[in-house]
Amino acid sequence: MDILLIGIVVICALFDLRSQIIPNVIVLPAILIFWGAHYAFDGMSGLNASMTGTGLAFLFFFIPYKLGVLGAGDVKLFMAVGACLGPKGTVTTFLFTSLAGGLYALIVLIRHKNALRRFFNKLFGWAVVSLGTRKLNLFPEDAEYQMPMLCYGVAIAAGTLTTVMLSHLYPNLLILNILEGLS
Repeated sequence: MDILLIGIVVICALFDLRSQIIPNVIVLPAILIFWGAHYAFDGMSGLNASMTGTGLAFLFFFIPYKLGVLGAGDVKLFMAVGACLGPKGTVTTFLFTSLAGGLYALIVLIRHKNALRRFFNKLFGWAVVSLGTRKLNLFPEDAEYQMPMLCYGVAIAAGTLTTVMLSHLYPNLLILNILEGLS
């Protein structure tokens, strides 16, 4: 299943880079396939682990999605990752994806210094006005102050590839396995 997962995240990352869209036609069937495969190999316990991974992935990405930081395709792609890797793999992949996403965002911001400067100037002005009027005015949607687009499918692919490769090299690497060993 790891090879299928790697193929899915790489293809989705390429789609994301090219068109800022992660196709439902790829990620939704992937979730169902991973649920079915886990059920076929491990019965109800496998299906339960797969669905738990899917749910955790949704929970990890729900707030960033609601804040407008991530798109719905990013959420669904990470849910497919969770469906394949189960809860322990999902937590580990989330950590590696977050690191990859932070590095990716830093690189994009360094390449777009002016956009970052304009954004922080606008943010500072918004904060001063909000504090002065004691009203929390929503940050205006102004194209001039929009941050550069991040294709988070790339970070998801990097985090997933890292987890899969390291889990084959170091089977006890999964974060929850490490935490269980500490207690």
